[in-house]
Amino acid sequence: MKKRILWLVLLAAAVVTASLAITSPLVQNLLYTGRRTGGSDRVTGTYELQGEGLTLKEPLFGSALKEPRTVMLTGRIDQQGGEISIDLANGKTRTVVCKYPGYFQQEVQLPAGSTYLEVVCRQFTGYILLESREAGHPGG
Repeated sequence: MKKRILWLVLLAAAVVTASLAITSPLVQNLLYTGRRTGGSDRVTGTYELQGEGLTLKEPLFGSALKEPRTVMLTGRIDQQGGEISIDLANGKTRTVVCKYPGYFQQEVQLPAGSTYLEVVCRQFTGYILLESREAGHPGG
């Protein structure tokens, strides 16, 4: 009987610990990291993120490019709180591509070298949907 009570107490402690861990910001960020669907290469595809209070920097589209490329970036940012930006990172240079809620479509020139489009969130609550495709190709 004592072993059974001890086992139940340990089980209850594990459940409480797990529920507290799930509410921590670190675990929330792990649970809500965006979902990327690949395109024809690492530069094209779609990305979707939804969550509350997210703080993260996540590379979405890009690669070590031998030559510059132009992509059409289309998206929607539904922002209820916090900060969000879509950045173009090339080496140590960072340029904000978009940081406002709503729908957008923009041609982005990706320079040669280590170049990535990244989502950067600080306590962001909301939803993001992005698509990167070769400029001149119709959306899918």
